[in-house]
Amino acid sequence: MTKKKTKRKKKKTRKNRNFKPFIWGFFFCFLLGITLAGTVYFIFLAPGTILKTPEAKSAKSQNSPVYKPLKKSPHGEYIEDVVNLEPAHSKQKIEPNTSTKPKVAILIDDMGNNHKIGKEMIDLDMGLSFAFLPFTPHTQDLMNLASAHNYDILLHLPMEATANKWDPGPGTITTAMSQNAITLQVLKNLLDVPKAIGVNNHMGSKFTSDRASMQAALTPIKKRHLFFLDSMTSSTSIAYETAKELGIKTGRRDIFLDNDQNGAKIKAQLKKLIKRAKKNGIAIGIGHPYPATLATLKKEEWWLKNQVNIVRISELMKD
Repeated sequence: MTKKKTKRKKKKTRKNRNFKPFIWGFFFCFLLGITLAGTVYFIFLAPGTILKTPEAKSAKSQNSPVYKPLKKSPHGEYIEDVVNLEPAHSKQKIEPNTSTKPKVAILIDDMGNNHKIGKEMIDLDMGLSFAFLPFTPHTQDLMNLASAHNYDILLHLPMEATANKWDPGPGTITTAMSQNAITLQVLKNLLDVPKAIGVNNHMGSKFTSDRASMQAALTPIKKRHLFFLDSMTSSTSIAYETAKELGIKTGRRDIFLDNDQNGAKIKAQLKKLIKRAKKNGIAIGIGHPYPATLATLKKEEWWLKNQVNIVRISELMKD
């Protein structure tokens, strides 16, 4: 029995001895494999590099910022341009913050004679206000269009000018008329622009300087609870003061935008309007349906909206 056990132990010992080299060889190969993998990674791939599969490239292009090379500004600083900060489907137009900006109202006068340019002015979608002349070919169509856009509509009331060479057009009121005749003509003009919530003067350098005539013209305006804007076509105008005395909401024009129908000069007038608004908190500009005015407003819309808050003319009228 003892001899048999001894033989069995010797056989097991031999087997264990034969197995140990195999274990050590496996362990050595494992270490060698790790070492080689690490070497390839650090030498060829570099830390932080990710293999770019087509799927990975696509995901990156959709969701990750793409940086352009650094550029130097005129002052020497480096500027980093970043594009595609958000996926294309989530991009939205960011409107300027208007909460702390001064308020500006822009009124377009003389509406009603030219349908094409009048419509283009209304289609600007800039929050403009519009003053319509009575008894003109396109007043009704354009007035209804402006009303559909929910814009402020005014009667552009024709008044007598100092120089006889200027004809204010149909519906003009003059200082030679009786007070009853003035009041009646204002009512007729209002009936032709029934959607008007306010009135401003067309020409009127002579009429707005006459207190009795202005009182007669403002009487039906007060009865209808409309406001009156003095276009300030004359430095001697007392229209604003008379409206205040009668308890009518009123205001005064600050800047004419397009006496000179040149794009650069119209922009210069817009700058004056902005400057006035920043100084006083509010400002009122008056323009006209001229091609140069339309083109300049289109071109400068974003710049203008970044400077001021464009509001309805009615918002700037005061008691």
